[in-house]
Amino acid sequence: MDVQEILGQLKDKFGDSFDITKVTSALKLLDLKNLSLTEIISKLHADGLLSNVGHIGLDSVKDNVVEGLKNKAGGMLGGLFGK
Repeated sequence: MDVQEILGQLKDKFGDSFDITKVTSALKLLDLKNLSLTEIISKLHADGLLSNVGHIGLDSVKDNVVEGLKNKAGGMLGGLFGK
């Protein structure tokens, strides 16, 4: 992946909530062909360039999974007890 592709994917994931100039500069220092997007995001986060970006999204995903499991379990248990 080249820098422009990565920036496009970051914008898709995080919107405009990061400094594109700083992220571009950081990306130019990395060996991008040996890194996955997840590794790149981790490195940018560790450098403080994506700090607190995406945490709300991750929390909402976790909440949705937990709620989904609760609903599924409730439906299964409700069926066992005739509710």
